[in-house]
Amino acid sequence: MVDWLLLAEASGRRVPHRLLPSLLMLAEAKSSVAEHLHPAIGTRGRWLQDLTAGGADPRPAMTTDWAELNSADATTELERRRRSNPAAARELLVTHWDTLGARERAAHLATLAANLRADDEELLERALDDTAKSVREVAAALLDRLPESARAVRMAARLRPLLRFKGLLRKQFEIDLPPEPDAAGLRDGIAPAPRSGEPDRLGRLDAIIRGAPLDVWTTAAGRTPGASVALLKGEPRALETIVTTAALRADLDWVRALLDVRTDLRLLNCLPAAEREDTLVRHLRGGTANPWTLVQPLRDMPRPWGRPLAEAVLEQINAKNGGQLATMLADTLPAALPPEAAEQARRLLEHPDADAARRRVLRDAVQYQSFRQSLTEAFQ
Repeated sequence: MVDWLLLAEASGRRVPHRLLPSLLMLAEAKSSVAEHLHPAIGTRGRWLQDLTAGGADPRPAMTTDWAELNSADATTELERRRRSNPAAARELLVTHWDTLGARERAAHLATLAANLRADDEELLERALDDTAKSVREVAAALLDRLPESARAVRMAARLRPLLRFKGLLRKQFEIDLPPEPDAAGLRDGIAPAPRSGEPDRLGRLDAIIRGAPLDVWTTAAGRTPGASVALLKGEPRALETIVTTAALRADLDWVRALLDVRTDLRLLNCLPAAEREDTLVRHLRGGTANPWTLVQPLRDMPRPWGRPLAEAVLEQINAKNGGQLATMLADTLPAALPPEAAEQARRLLEHPDADAARRRVLRDAVQYQSFRQSLTEAFQ
């Protein structure tokens, strides 16, 4: 259906009026169809779409005062404003801050995640002193995404003394565990010692790493992000926290360096689509990752895939035990293969193969390509 809608758009055609109700019902169940309804449904289709939706604006009806909205609607409206005018939305929240309950402060503060900016720091620093733990936690999590903030500078000062090197010929980072936090550390979100039991010193280290700028590592190592990552092989937990931090900040230098040693959906999603596709091809052909770990990234890629990615996936499917990968991609592969990859799938089908599941997926892909070719010709 998506192919039909795209071809209709490209040729300037419109969906026949008698089919509009059925198509709109299908779009309610399939988001991929809903995304491509316009302009193929035309003016009448848009009218019918508004009619079936009741003509209602999904946003809450605004009153003369944002503060008069109930809590959930106020959060939704604040997030909407945040996307269109971040500074004005923040100032609105600051104006009403002292009148809000703890739950509202936490929920409204979280909307700053949309278009988070350096000039949000003042409010977030204020929120670190909030009486409610939930508000302080939201503030700390948002400040983790601002590596040039004052809190990041404070976290860097805590992290540097913990970093040492071991090894004469092949140096590696060795990371000490942090001491119990002082009052300033507690304010910045480092967990205090529990009333009973051992303190979570690894959790404290995670909090410090998340809050500090990533260039602490490159400065300490005197090396590039890629070379610094290589020094962290003996510190898997710290490396995992760095992965989380790099993905959260979409720091492309670190994302690229980490993708050389780790296949991670969060990192892949930070890359531009074309670069993400090239990275997937490299991982598939370089054997740096189990192909099954790439199933979700492959499903998330724009379709159809480029020819190099399609060929790399088909090579993996044709390899020993590739039938399981084929089965996991059964709902994706037919529409994801570009027309020029169809011949490769046909050739694979010509070989004797006892794996019935693999043959079924390849057959579906070939049949889909044939259908898409016929559909394309019909619109010409």
